[in-house]
Amino acid sequence: MHHARETLRRAGYRLTPQRTSIWEVVRRDGRHLTAEQVVAEVKETLPEVNLSTVYRTLELLVGLGLVYETRLGTATTYYEVAPEPVHHHFVCEACGAVGHFSDELLGPLYAELDRLEGFATERAKATVFGLCRACGKDPTGASIRRRDDAQPVKEEEVAVPSEGGGRHAHP
Repeated sequence: MHHARETLRRAGYRLTPQRTSIWEVVRRDGRHLTAEQVVAEVKETLPEVNLSTVYRTLELLVGLGLVYETRLGTATTYYEVAPEPVHHHFVCEACGAVGHFSDELLGPLYAELDRLEGFATERAKATVFGLCRACGKDPTGASIRRRDDAQPVKEEEVAVPSEGGGRHAHP
């Protein structure tokens, strides 16, 4: 169960079948999942699990630093395994595609905060909003504006480039 088993035990928590199953669903694909998506997938193996159990377990995993809780421009909260190395998100406001960028890109910001304010950054959580390459240009290459009626699309429908040339797409 990855390092989660040891982390839970050290913190004095039992490793229940529900916690194990919820952890496995969140970490399995490396996707951003809502609590409702987690409960639907957990119910495939543990039909008796309910949404409140999933919320409590996700809250515990977030509190232990095993899972990150993220809002990607909507009121919906998404959960993902705490990334190593740390990454941040960029979200296309037109199609809803989500990509990752490295914490290293924020290095100059951390240095400037230290220089100007004496603030030693320990961690950051950034989500940058804008238009992806596909949505930001019309066929002639001219920039276009965000569509106000845009809704996020399903993960399978959009892939956006991320650091290192990989492609990620998340709801």
